Amino acid sequence: MAAKGISFVFLIALCFVGTYSLWAQVPPPFEIPPVITETEARRFIEEYINQYTKMDIEAFMAFFSRKAIENRMLTYPDIRDVYRMTFDNSESLKYDLEVSTIQIFKDGAAVTGRYEVIQALKGSPYRKVYKGNIQWDLIQEDGVLKIKEINYGRDYRWDSPWHPYPW
Repeated sequence: MAAKGISFVFLIALCFVGTYSLWAQVPPPFEIPPVITETEARRFIEEYINQYTKMDIEAFMAFFSRKAIENRMLTYPDIRDVYRMTFDNSESLKYDLEVSTIQIFKDGAAVTGRYEVIQALKGSPYRKVYKGNIQWDLIQEDGVLKIKEINYGRDYRWDSPWHPYPW
């Protein structure tokens, strides 16, 4: 009887050890490479700025997903209206950006930095200056990078944002 008991315990132990050793032999899950590289994210932001300063609403809005959100509340049609008004009221725009970080994820990227936009208004000798922090969340739609979300703030100063800012 003791031999049967030992055989049974040995059989149970073999089942547990065998099961765990089979788990250890399973290959690790396949890692999906990110869809966006840091170079692509930088190039995208450069083109975004280039189109912004050209003030072509159609070319500029091509950077946005139709599901894009701006400052956590504006939808695509609202974003388009705001930029159309900005372009229509501007003689020229200058956009400087200092990228702080680019984080790459498996389905997109996040780019953060500091911006300064100088807007020369039509019919005015003054310039409007906007500066602050900015963040883009980028995704790939149909093989093309798009802005999923853009959020930015403004540094407010005690004086007005209107300056006779020389070019």
